[in-house]
Order: sequence, then C-alpha cells, then structure tokens
Amino acid sequence: CAKDMCSSRRSQDSTVILTKDMNMTQTAKKLYLSQQTLSNHIARLEKQCGTALFYRKPHLALTAAGMALLEFADKVLSSEQDFKGSLADILDESSGVIRFGASFIRYYVTLPAILPTFTKRYPHVSIQLTDDTTNHLLADLQEDKLDVVLTVEKEDLPGYSSVPLLSNQVYLLAADRLLRTYYGEDLRRIKTKARRGAHLADFLKLPFYIITPPNHLGTIISNCFKEAGAPPRIYLQSAQMRMSTQIASKALAATFTTSMPLITEREQLAEDVNVFPLLYKDNLVYHNLYLSYNENHYIPKYIHYFIGLIKEYFYNVNAMDLTRIV
Repeated sequence: CAKDMCSSRRSQDSTVILTKDMNMTQTAKKLYLSQQTLSNHIARLEKQCGTALFYRKPHLALTAAGMALLEFADKVLSSEQDFKGSLADILDESSGVIRFGASFIRYYVTLPAILPTFTKRYPHVSIQLTDDTTNHLLADLQEDKLDVVLTVEKEDLPGYSSVPLLSNQVYLLAADRLLRTYYGEDLRRIKTKARRGAHLADFLKLPFYIITPPNHLGTIISNCFKEAGAPPRIYLQSAQMRMSTQIASKALAATFTTSMPLITEREQLAEDVNVFPLLYKDNLVYHNLYLSYNENHYIPKYIHYFIGLIKEYFYNVNAMDLTRIV
C-alpha cells in the first residue's frame, strides 16, 4: 500500500510539472526520466482516475478532468509547503526553502547585503530565486508559487501584506563633460538651479538614455518629459536601466536611476557625474519599493527572519542622501 502511495505521488508530481511545459521531451529531461517512464506515470494516474487527463492530438492539452486534478494538486502542494514549514519549526530543524521573487536590480542589491547574516543563522535554508516583473511576481504570490516578493506596486489584497520598504528616489545623472558640450558657460547656472531638484525642461538639449514604458520607472520619466513640453533626444532606449551609470560616466548621454542601484554603483560613477534629484510638478519623484507576502499561510521562523533582515536593510538605506553636485 505504501509503495502504491509513493508511486501515485510520483505520477501526480510528474503530471503537474508536465502541465507547466506541455512538452513531453522537455519535462522528461527536467525530471531526469525517459519519455517512456513519464508516459507510464501519466498512464498510471489516468488509470487511477478512470479517465483521460490529456488530449494527445493535435497537440498536448489538458482535458476537463486534467484541469480539475491540476487545481487539486496545486492546493495539495501549497498545503504541503505549509506543513513542511510548520514541521521544521516544531522539530527545530532550521531547514527549508524560501521562494523569493524580485527583478534583477532589486535582488542584486538586496541579497548580497542580507545573505551573509541570514546564512550564518540558517545555513540549511536555500533560496529559490525568481527574476520577473512586478505584475508577474504578484500573480505568482497569489498563486502560492512564491513566499516573499519585492515589488514597485502596493497590492491591498485580503490576506496579503504589502510593507513599504524604500522611498526609492529617482535621479538624473549628467556628467560635467556632457553638460559643458551642450550648455557651455551656462553650465554653472544649470547645476545651481538643479541642486535641490532637476526639471527636465532645463536639460532638453542633452541626449538621453531612456527607459521605456510599460516599465514603471519608464512611465514616470515619460510623464516628466511631457511636463517639460518636449520629447527627449534619444541616444539609447531600453526596457531596463542596467547601463545608466556606465553611460553617464562616459558622458555619452544623461541617464536616470534610483536610490537602489546607486547604493552599490555610486562608487563606479566618474568623478564629474552629477546626481540631481528629479522633479515632477515641483515635487521630488519616487519609485517606491514594497515587500509582499501571504499572511494567511504559516510563515516559518526562517522566513520571518529573512523578512526582518530585508526590512532592517532598507530602513538604513532610507536614511541615505545620494544627491551629488560636483
């Protein structure tokens, strides 16, 4: 009987993974199984259910019974995750997995700062990292595929906590070499005026490295250019801002960034790069950051500790003033 239960569970797990790929070859490789073994797992589960779970032609797709089983299996897997977390605390095993989601720049800054401390206390806890956009991460959180996510949108959903982490200020980066090329003797006046905040209307002669919508930061910058009354002179445009400090340091274009990457990249800026706070309607501009997790699930001690380290780290970051006028 125990052997049958284990076999049934393996068949169910294989089937759930297959529904994500809908590709027998790809799923078999992922599970280190032969296609025949994977096919046998599915056939065994279909025999137990008494009905087909997949349409085989014209392409692999779930039947109504298959969709019902998948929904049930997802609930079982979620409950199992809760049970494992609870059991680890009860037995004080201090081991488990944290399913953490964030975009590249957010985990690139956050994880190296907190992991040494976290790993010292919980050396047997592993991190499963998902790199994606805010919308996708929040969807995965609601589907119980992630435990903790960093996002730029606050979701007021029942049972979910969205904690403000960082007033992530937006900055305009412009090297003196670039400003001098386009503004000449007017350079000092431009810099003095922008010391407390930069209106893009004063910088429209410059070429810009633009972050494009629907990136949330790209939308913010687009609104600032609309307020300035003219479109930017585009030197380079991208959906990400990963090259902002490099482009600014080489005086190729004015660029945009936020507090988060500046924390680690400010030492890499060329000495003549100014870091101006960006203004929109005479107010400083922010691209705020939130930490979200499901309060309805049991949260193991190691996840509580992980969340606490993230909060502590960003509490210290919030106190930094990254403005630099050279």
